[in-house]
Amino acid sequence: MPHCSSPLFINDSFCPDCGDKIETPPSIKPLTQQIPDILDNLKTHCPDASVYTGWVEKTHHYQRVYRSGGKDSQTLYYSYWFLTLNNEQNEPMTISISSEDSSFDSVAKGDVMTFLQPTSYSLNYKLANDADRNIVTHNEAATAVVFHRDSGQESILESAYDVEEFSTFSILLSTLFWSCAAAASGMFFELYTIEIAATLAALVTLVWSTYRISSKTKTFKAETARLDEIECTIKRILSVSVTGMGYDRRDRPSNHSDVYCIRCEHLLDSNYHYCHCCGESQVSVMAEEPSLLAQDALENQTNLGHNDTNVAIQSHALAANSANVTPITKANGQRMTRRDKIIQVCAPFATVENTDHQHKHIFAKNYQCVLSTSSNIVRVTDKEVGTSVSDDTNYTTTTTRTDYRNGYGNVRSEYKTETSSHRQRDSNLYGELTVETPEGEVQSFKAARSLLGSADVGDWILLGSSKIESTSNRIDYDEFYYNISKDNLIEPESLTSWGRVSSKSQTIVMLILALAVASTIYFHDIMNIVGPLVPELVWNLVFGLTNLLTLPINYTPMVLFSLFFVVVLVIAKMYANNTKRKLHLALKPLQATLNQCQQARESFNNI
Repeated sequence: MPHCSSPLFINDSFCPDCGDKIETPPSIKPLTQQIPDILDNLKTHCPDASVYTGWVEKTHHYQRVYRSGGKDSQTLYYSYWFLTLNNEQNEPMTISISSEDSSFDSVAKGDVMTFLQPTSYSLNYKLANDADRNIVTHNEAATAVVFHRDSGQESILESAYDVEEFSTFSILLSTLFWSCAAAASGMFFELYTIEIAATLAALVTLVWSTYRISSKTKTFKAETARLDEIECTIKRILSVSVTGMGYDRRDRPSNHSDVYCIRCEHLLDSNYHYCHCCGESQVSVMAEEPSLLAQDALENQTNLGHNDTNVAIQSHALAANSANVTPITKANGQRMTRRDKIIQVCAPFATVENTDHQHKHIFAKNYQCVLSTSSNIVRVTDKEVGTSVSDDTNYTTTTTRTDYRNGYGNVRSEYKTETSSHRQRDSNLYGELTVETPEGEVQSFKAARSLLGSADVGDWILLGSSKIESTSNRIDYDEFYYNISKDNLIEPESLTSWGRVSSKSQTIVMLILALAVASTIYFHDIMNIVGPLVPELVWNLVFGLTNLLTLPINYTPMVLFSLFFVVVLVIAKMYANNTKRKLHLALKPLQATLNQCQQARESFNNI
C-alpha cells in the first residue's frame, strides 16, 4: 500500500518520500474479519471450536517420554516444538506442535500461522527433561495448523479426528458368540432345553447386534461429518493469504545500511527523505557521508598510505573505542548506519585472553601449555533443523532348567523358556544455524542440540569458548552459549574439567609396585644381600613401622610402598588443585565478559 513510491507499513505515521502524515495507515485484517462465519458450521459438531491467527515470537524444542516396565518394557521419546505467538490485538498464545512432522522443520520466528482447535487436545506423556517445566507450562497441543507463507500455504491435520471403520459382519459374529456362550451356560445348569437355548441365542443376537450396529453407525456418521466440516473449514482458511490479511506489512525489514533518524532515533532506509515515524526531513544530512566507518576508513587510508590491513584495524578500533562516536550523528553531520551501531555495540564482547600454564608431574617432565579463552557475538540469520526418529525392539529369550532328584537318586529336569522385549523409540533434533558476525561475515554453525532447539532467527548469541593448546595437542571447550535476546544461558562443558595424568608416572609407580611385590616374596634372599649395606638404625626404623602395624617382617616392602603411594597421592592432589585454581583464574575474564553482556543486553534491542 504505497503513498508515493515507497511501501508503507502498519506502524508508519508519515510517508518516507514526501513527509505527509498518513491518514489511513495499513492495518491487519485478521481471518475472523475476512470470514466472520468461519466457525459457524463447525460449532454444530464441535461447540468449543476456536481459531487463532498470529506470528511466532519464540520457539523451544523439547521431548516427552513414556516408560513402562514388566516383561514387555518400553521407553518412548517424542519431540515437540513449544511455540509462543502473538497477534494484532496483543493476545499471546502458547501451544505445542510435533517436531517429527517434516512440515514443521522450518517453523521460525516471524512465521504467520493459524491454529484451528475443534476440541481441546492434550499431551499425556511427561516431560523428559525437568528443566523444560519452566518453559513448557501446559500440555495443550495443536490439532489443525495452517502455514501462511509468501511461497505458498500448507495445512496439517492431526490424526486425532480420523474416523474408525467398523465391520457389520464382525459385530454379528461377536454378538452371536457371546449369546451362544450365555445360552450354553443355562443349558449346563439344566434351566432349559436346547431348543429354548437356541431361541434365546437368536433373539439376543438379533436385538443386541441391531443396537450395536445402530450405535456404531450413528457414531461413524457423526465423526465423518465432523471430519468433513473440519477439512472444509481448513480449506476456507487456506483461501486467505498472508498478504490479504496484511501480515506482510507488520514489520519494516531492516538492512545493515539503514541509518538513524536525526530526531527520533528510529532506524530508516538510507534512501528515505523523511522519517516514517516522526516525519523529520533527512535531506539536510543526506548530502553528508552516511557512514562513520566509511569516513574513518578514508582518513586512515590517507594517513597510512593506503595500507588496507591497517585501515581495517584502525576502522574497527575506532568503532569500538572512540569516545566521540554517537548513536545518531556527529557535529559535522556524519551518520551512523545500522552496521556501524552493531559493530560498536558488539565490539566490547569480542575478547581473546591467553595464559601460559605449567601442569606439574611428579615423575615426568612438566606439561607446558597455553590456556586460551575467547568470546564473540553472532546473530542467527537462518535455521535448518530436522528430527530423526528411530524405533527398535530388542527381544531376549531366557531358558531356565530346574532339576528334581527323587529318593533313588534319579534326576528329572524341567525347562522353561521365556521371551521378553524392550522397545526403544528415540527422537532427536539435528541441523545447523547460519550466523552472521558483526562485520557481516556469514558462517555455518554446528550448534549443540540445546542451542539448536532454543535459538530463533534474529537472536543475538554470545559464544564463549576455551582451549588448552600445547606443541602437540589441542583441546577445545564450548564454555557457554548465551542467548542475549532471550536471556537464556547454556553451559555444555568447561575447561575446569580438564586434567592430565602422565603415562610415564603411571609406569614408574607400577614398576615400584612390582619391585615391592617381588621384594616381599624374596624378602630373606634380598635381605642377605642388602642388609649389610644399610645402617642398622635405618633397619630398626623400617622394621619398627612393620611391627607397629603388627604385620610379618617380610611385608616390610609392601608397607614402604604403601607409605610411598600415599605421599604420591598427596603431592598429586596438591598439583591437581593448583591446576584447577589456574583454570578457574583463566576463565575469569570470560565470565566477566558474560556478566557485562547480561547487564547490557537491553542495548541489543535497538539493533
